[in-house]
Amino acid sequence: MSKRKKTPMMEQYLAIKESYKDAILFYRMGDFYEMFLEDAKKAAAILEIALTSRNKNDDTPVPMCGIPYKAADNYIAKLIGNGCKVAVCEQMEDAAATKGLVKRQVVRVITPGMILNEELLDKTSNNFLLALSKTQDVAGIAYLDISTGTFKTTQVESRQSKIPLELIDEALKVDPKEILLPSTFKNDPVYKHIRQAFEGRQITYLEKTAFDVEEAKERLLNKFKTRSLEGFGAENLFASISAAGAILSYIQDTQMRDTTHLFQIIPYDMKNFLVIDDRSCKNLEILTNIQTLDKKGTLIHVLDRTVTAMGSRLIKTWLRYPLIDKNKIRRRLDCIEEITRASHIHQLIITHLKSVYDLERLGSKISMGQGNARDLIALKNSLKKLPLLFKELSLFKSSLLNGKDLEDQEMILNELGSLAGLIEEAIREDATHLLNEGGLINDGYNPELDELLLISRDGKSWIAKTETTEKEKTKLSSLKIKYNKVFGYFIEVSKAQSNSVPDHYIRKQTLVNAERFITDEMKQVESTILNAQDKRNALEYSIFCTIRDKVISKAALILKMADFIAGVDVLQGLALAASENGYTKPVINDLNTISIEDGRHPVVEKLIKGERYVPNSIEMDDMENQILLITGPNMAGKSTVLRQVALTVLMAQMGSFVPAQKASLGIVDRIFTRVGALDNLSAGQSTFLVEMEETANIVNNATQKSLVILDEIGRGTSTYDGMSIAWAVAEHLHDLNNKGVKTLFATHYHELIKLEDIKPRIKNFNIAVKEFNDNIVFLRRLVKGGTNKSYGIQVARLAGMPDVVIDNAKHILSGIEQKNNTDIPKPLPQKTKKKGKKREKKDDNQLELFNYNEQSIKKMLEKIDISSITPLEAINLLNDLKQKSIK
Repeated sequence: MSKRKKTPMMEQYLAIKESYKDAILFYRMGDFYEMFLEDAKKAAAILEIALTSRNKNDDTPVPMCGIPYKAADNYIAKLIGNGCKVAVCEQMEDAAATKGLVKRQVVRVITPGMILNEELLDKTSNNFLLALSKTQDVAGIAYLDISTGTFKTTQVESRQSKIPLELIDEALKVDPKEILLPSTFKNDPVYKHIRQAFEGRQITYLEKTAFDVEEAKERLLNKFKTRSLEGFGAENLFASISAAGAILSYIQDTQMRDTTHLFQIIPYDMKNFLVIDDRSCKNLEILTNIQTLDKKGTLIHVLDRTVTAMGSRLIKTWLRYPLIDKNKIRRRLDCIEEITRASHIHQLIITHLKSVYDLERLGSKISMGQGNARDLIALKNSLKKLPLLFKELSLFKSSLLNGKDLEDQEMILNELGSLAGLIEEAIREDATHLLNEGGLINDGYNPELDELLLISRDGKSWIAKTETTEKEKTKLSSLKIKYNKVFGYFIEVSKAQSNSVPDHYIRKQTLVNAERFITDEMKQVESTILNAQDKRNALEYSIFCTIRDKVISKAALILKMADFIAGVDVLQGLALAASENGYTKPVINDLNTISIEDGRHPVVEKLIKGERYVPNSIEMDDMENQILLITGPNMAGKSTVLRQVALTVLMAQMGSFVPAQKASLGIVDRIFTRVGALDNLSAGQSTFLVEMEETANIVNNATQKSLVILDEIGRGTSTYDGMSIAWAVAEHLHDLNNKGVKTLFATHYHELIKLEDIKPRIKNFNIAVKEFNDNIVFLRRLVKGGTNKSYGIQVARLAGMPDVVIDNAKHILSGIEQKNNTDIPKPLPQKTKKKGKKREKKDDNQLELFNYNEQSIKKMLEKIDISSITPLEAINLLNDLKQKSIK
């Protein structure tokens, strides 16, 4: 810009831009937001709008582009979605009343983690900004959804220089849209693992002072207006304080306004919840489908029967943070049982909840000064539903439902009821979303406003009457009174009749087909009308702001009520899912056992087509049935059984009914999974490496109270290596801390069934298969005992493998399995297929799955009457059996 002539406007733009170098500056000019220089080039490409230039005739014209300010939300959403930040710069003065350059300043910075507009947000998901901090031997995270007021924090010991993996995994579980890190993390190789973990997400680096513990604590105390953080249980959580303080610093820098709706911070200990790491969450397809990454085919898709946006966000939290407190779990289960027994009340509750808008985001948006009249109307309509909702909820015994858990319930209902009455009295039901063009306040609410409305209406009525009168007086049939922003009110007459206008008409403008005139009397009336209109608009906005301020003063109450309603919605949704899907109430036992009778996979049973879903029962304990070793062919259903047990435990501990005939479950502290082998090639990790990393995580962190799900470990390497690893892992889990850990272990390595004879708490099971005419039928039933057959070739046939390949595979297998045969089997001769003839008889040397001699020997043995057979007959029979066996 140094070679360009800087106009006062461009000097102002560049001065403002200097403070927001990492953001695209939306510079307000009238009805448009303009962007210049590099911002314009970048924005034009992303938004697919025309890139023009300012001062086109200069040697170095300034690149520019612009968007209408009324349509800004859609454009901002696109920029944010492409990883940009947007600094919104508004005109702080009325251009018409200002001489020279209008004062402008940035009023907010919109980043991926700082979004308030519900049109830019997913209503079913939180939009978290997360900060990560390290102080001496402790590391912590804090995260905030500014659109809902949710503000939480946790920390863990960290005696090493690196941030602990468990904390990084917790951060990934939160799924933040933007991460704040100290600037010292940016290039330090010690923190490379953090940068890699958050790759693809928006990372913002702040100065180290933003994370200073003392300054951070001071910010928190000022924010919550308290003398200490003891009331939140965070006084000595130094890493948490550092991270939370950094978030407040970032809010001050980007939002430039008070955040009344942030009235608390909630510390939590990860040990108080059932831990499901990020990989296990993906493996079990709790929130996203592994194949498509969408919601269909997931547990959340089956369980989420909520009807409010608040409820749909909260159920995700319940799924990611199942409880380990038995009493809290039982309370939720009792609530669901109570709802399912009161179907009529349940339907009324659903009806009332459907009329409740997103109180969390409405309250937060209004508190941040961005709410309009329509937001207040939505808030009013929601608050007016509360008495009807609580009337139905009061019929339940559970305090989670009847509101007795809601502190100061009666006071909150009264306060919010008064607030709804105020909004109803003041704000017009048909109010526009614009705040400076009038039409916001009801008639009769404010005497001064009513007077201005009367003047405005009378003036407009005078204009309408004047047109009729002037037509009659002048006999000019083409005469019309019109209005535009340039001339105000004027009289328009056709060109043909313009010479016949009265002398007191003052010519104002000549058009091709018409002439425009004004009169002194009309200008006086116009001044009265327009002044009244301007005063009215200003007064309406002032009244609206007063009403909005009263709403802001009740923000904490609104959010408390929102939290309660979200909980009710999740409970009713789980009750609805239980009723529709035939779930049962699990028993939470104190025996540390898992007993599931006729359990089902909650997702697979909804998706399965063409066959009946076969339920399976599972019994696990720490005495005899601690590790269940499950064998069976591919496609038989091993993985389904494994996953359904894990999901049943998860559902029970989140407080949901479960897909089973009966279930009695002990508390599990962690669910580990090693299921499926997903390559991470972009990170340079092979399938086997990922597999071993997941397995290492299990053997290093599992406890006696954990549940381990292992599906085919070791298959990513050679057979003998893989089998050895699988065997060693099974033994290690059995012997873990001399107590072992409950494990479901599916494998193709049939040699592992020998472990049952070596380890007392390992039991063999297999998925039953029916053999028929060299084919197999999957029975999907889990039965006791191991199997030494994999049926790989039969599964290949089911998959559509050509007969010639199947036959050759059998031949090769037969050769490999012959004792002491180390030669490569010779391929079968190519067969020519002849029309009308059956397939040639199988080669006698092939390994038969269904041996006729074995079947005939079995029948001979079954016919023996041991009590009547003579010694000679027995010898002869034994000889016959021997002859058959060697044929």
